[in-house]
Amino acid sequence: MRLDGLAGGRVGVWGHGREGRAAVRAALVAGAAGVVVVDAVPPTDLPEGVQAGPDVAALAGCDVVFRSPGISPYREDARALAARTCLTSGTGVALAEFAARGVPTLCVTGTKGKSTTSALAAAVLVAAGRPAVHAGNIGTPLLDVLLDGHVTEGGAPGGTSLVVEVSSYQAAAVEGWSGWGAVTSLAPEHLDWHGDVATYYRDKLHVFAGCGPGSVVVGAQARPVAERHLDPAVLVDPADVVPEARLAGFRPERLAGVHNVANVHVALAACVRMGVDLDRSGDAVRAAVAGFRALPHRLSPVATRNGVTFVDDALSTTPVSVLAALDAFAGQQVTLIAGGQDRGLDYTDLARAVVARGGTVQAVTIPDTGARLAAGIRAAAAAAGVDAPVTETASLAEAVGEALRTARPGGLVLLSPGAPSYNRFRNYEELARTYEHILVDAGAQRV
Repeated sequence: MRLDGLAGGRVGVWGHGREGRAAVRAALVAGAAGVVVVDAVPPTDLPEGVQAGPDVAALAGCDVVFRSPGISPYREDARALAARTCLTSGTGVALAEFAARGVPTLCVTGTKGKSTTSALAAAVLVAAGRPAVHAGNIGTPLLDVLLDGHVTEGGAPGGTSLVVEVSSYQAAAVEGWSGWGAVTSLAPEHLDWHGDVATYYRDKLHVFAGCGPGSVVVGAQARPVAERHLDPAVLVDPADVVPEARLAGFRPERLAGVHNVANVHVALAACVRMGVDLDRSGDAVRAAVAGFRALPHRLSPVATRNGVTFVDDALSTTPVSVLAALDAFAGQQVTLIAGGQDRGLDYTDLARAVVARGGTVQAVTIPDTGARLAAGIRAAAAAAGVDAPVTETASLAEAVGEALRTARPGGLVLLSPGAPSYNRFRNYEELARTYEHILVDAGAQRV
């Protein structure tokens, strides 16, 4: 669906977060005859004439309903509504609009690494002389990018490219899009929204269902899963586009971890598929990759105290991402703070990995998943005949206090929850701010 399909109709907006607000704006710009917003807490700051309420039944009379990403289509009320009217999404409508206007678009997804990889791809495009806008799940809704005119049409001189970070919630609602794609990694996540692992993978990759041969660069770890849900002809390996020997010339000097080398590879390969010439623009691209800094809340050093470095990896919401974080600091003495909302993920491999580090990793856990991780560490330690390197605490403040007490000069304290933070905090940003505030109050210096 495109914007002109909203003209003269009654448009519903289910959920009034960032994408919901953008959908209200788009409906009004497109000339909708009426707009109704439904949210658990109905907004009061709406444009004149826009109705609002808490009852989903109010959407049944709409011609089109924008479903916000946080609302699962597998909910009973969502299924019932889909049977009565047309459900769409802001991401899907904006992608259709950009495609019709000939805007070169790269959609990047993955369980972890999609923010860094999409930001890297945008930086590479710009360094190669290709103006690019980075948007989507990273923070700016695509409908706002469209309505604000930040992207010039692809056919125009100096036309802008678009790099979109796409979450599984957003990808599930995109129909018929065909463009460039990249997949970083795949591991179980968001099972409460998708229902099961297979559905999560299917939904996450659905954005690429209409893509053509060789248009989606897929990391090695994600390839086996991607091949089960997409035509293998659509997929291309990064090394087939940028050979490993050449990758060595593009070193991310400010990004920690082997996983970030893989992210660079995927980003470079995707940009080459979009037309970047690494022979002609190699020096500028090398400088862009070398100078690229870790995004906030992704293995970002935030403070130091008494020779100990404190790292914020608050966006780590799966056991797999914690393992990648530990790998990034292999050989160092790490105090790991982990735990958060329990979504039923398996922490066995992470627990075994902590014990296998031979005492270089000490875990400090917080509720709710911290209890399961601690139990797993104790079981793995008993099987190995060693002391369990874990301390359970009741809160983030208590966990940071334990880390401050036990971490030694030259070591680091890593906040890498391996779970969402919604059980104690509004979001990962509030978690990260609280972490920093506790550290500063304890005398740590921000970096």
